[in-house]
Amino acid sequence: MRVTVRGVLVGGSVGVLLTTVLLWSQCRPPAPHLPMHQAAHAHGTKQQQQQQLHRSPLQTSRHQAGGAVGGEDTYVEVEYSVGGAADAHHNHHHEGGDGASSEGRAATGERLSEIPCVINHESEVYGRVEQKPDGTEVFEWSHSYSRVYNPQGPYTPTGTFLNFELYNVEARERVKCISGTEGVPMSTQWQSSGYTYPIQIAQFGLSHYCKHLTESSPKRIMIEDGGEHQASWLEGVNTKVLRVADPMVHTNVLKFKAPESSSKGGAILHLAKIPTQNMLVLSLNLLLHGNASFSVTVEFQDKKTEVVTIHYIRSEKILQVLDRHIYYGLGEQTGWRTVTRNLLIDVHKGATSSPSLRKKFKKVSRSKLTIVSLSLHGEGSVTNITLASAEHLHHFYDAANWLLKHQDEQGGWSIPVPRKVISGVLELGAGWYSAMAQGQAMSLLIRAAHHSGDSRYLKAAVRATSLFSVNATRGGVRTYFPGGYVWYEEYPTNPSLFVLNVLDSILSAFRCMGMAEVVEVTVAWGEVDPTFVLLRCRQVRGDSSNISGDLFEDGMRSLKRLLPLYDTGWGSLYDLRHFTTHVPPNRARWDYHTTHITQLLLLASIDTDPVISSTAQRWKDYMNGHRSKHN
Repeated sequence: MRVTVRGVLVGGSVGVLLTTVLLWSQCRPPAPHLPMHQAAHAHGTKQQQQQQLHRSPLQTSRHQAGGAVGGEDTYVEVEYSVGGAADAHHNHHHEGGDGASSEGRAATGERLSEIPCVINHESEVYGRVEQKPDGTEVFEWSHSYSRVYNPQGPYTPTGTFLNFELYNVEARERVKCISGTEGVPMSTQWQSSGYTYPIQIAQFGLSHYCKHLTESSPKRIMIEDGGEHQASWLEGVNTKVLRVADPMVHTNVLKFKAPESSSKGGAILHLAKIPTQNMLVLSLNLLLHGNASFSVTVEFQDKKTEVVTIHYIRSEKILQVLDRHIYYGLGEQTGWRTVTRNLLIDVHKGATSSPSLRKKFKKVSRSKLTIVSLSLHGEGSVTNITLASAEHLHHFYDAANWLLKHQDEQGGWSIPVPRKVISGVLELGAGWYSAMAQGQAMSLLIRAAHHSGDSRYLKAAVRATSLFSVNATRGGVRTYFPGGYVWYEEYPTNPSLFVLNVLDSILSAFRCMGMAEVVEVTVAWGEVDPTFVLLRCRQVRGDSSNISGDLFEDGMRSLKRLLPLYDTGWGSLYDLRHFTTHVPPNRARWDYHTTHITQLLLLASIDTDPVISSTAQRWKDYMNGHRSKHN
């Protein structure tokens, strides 16, 4: 076959053209139909996605709206998208450059062609145009829309907990609702019917405690107290209300007797003329007999006006929706009780669980919801009916009291559902304990003890240390990394996972600081014998010869030694499963990566060892495209 010069030139030109096209295609941004912040998940296996999507680390009340690259962040108005979540982690998956949002030209994608290879390589870029002092505009970007939060002053065991004031636990997609019986979240994370998850409950309580400390005083209006404040109740057929002094509660109350069925009327209080704008948290002291109940009718104004009634009944059913009626069970307990309900959340969760309401209540926001009326049914008594913009302390104590009531003989709060981390390899049966649950519960109980002066909370926090002395193989939470480095597991599997949540597993400091808090507050109060606490710490450590070698020191020693193992050179690892089970490494999503940094920064405010602060800074640099050197 003859090879001509012309043929060689033509063939070479075609080859160069094809090579150029192929190389150029590698630098194109992701296809428009796949949002940038989701593209990273598309590269992972389905199993890897399931393993990390079980829990988002920093659930906040931030809401991101609009924008192809990253919408505008706001704390002003939280909208609960039915079928989604209000927490930033669940809405657009969390909770870039430090929570920045794209604006101007960047929002349209016009200027993003300047960094196409970066976008394609990392799959996630968030940012916004910033104006420098000299007037020039720059596009500041990051691989995560999560913020890194620097600690505000020294850490104290009775102050705020991390940045939990930004959490909005009750709005999470995996929260079925807030229980009517005990006022705590019911999780659907690993069981759709709903169950109590200690980690979620502790976070719920801690978030409201932090909001109580950081937010301005809530607006509040007293509707009825049986004495000074008397509302105008409409008495229907066979209905009667009477204000009397009740010797059981030593205050005036409103006694009512009406038909038990809401369809037959009752004692009705119209609230349209009362200025209740943005005051959607209802609280009341209540005594119900038989099948007595109360209900709240609300109006949702969007494209068209929708009316729904929320019923609070004596039943063990968690949540039920029939047409435009949402039912929450208050349990069948007798006696006086305080009920606090966030009506915005109750409507949101009810609408989410109903296919018919889900379509009508696409975005439930505070500004679109109006309380129409409050009705009383059956026979009972009520007093101190209030509406408020928030009742953080009520929710805080609901969580703390749940922990008091449900702590078991081992001093723990077991998780009542099985957990499959890797099917057939890393599995936990129902009834397992979590170091994260123990530590966060302790942090909540310490704050409850400090705020209330009730030593029961402090004693419960001390009892919670017991499980740290039990190895994971025997039902506890303690394990060891080769070399004798102790680790306290969020998921105590066998073989171990060594999950890195820096402040989420004692040596990562939720656990660590939980122990330090127990000792510090106990010694300060003298409510519980400090010798007992220190002996407990020594027992967990397994060394009775050195009283200073407590859990905090052991945890810090392990953390400083093992922290480099989680550094990939451009991000961080979620755990060390690739070391213990020989599966592929489990990289931390960027929102988890920022969680690691936030927690390291807080830990650095307690321990000045440069390994902590330098790692935090290096990991912050990774978010902006920095990489470690290669050979």
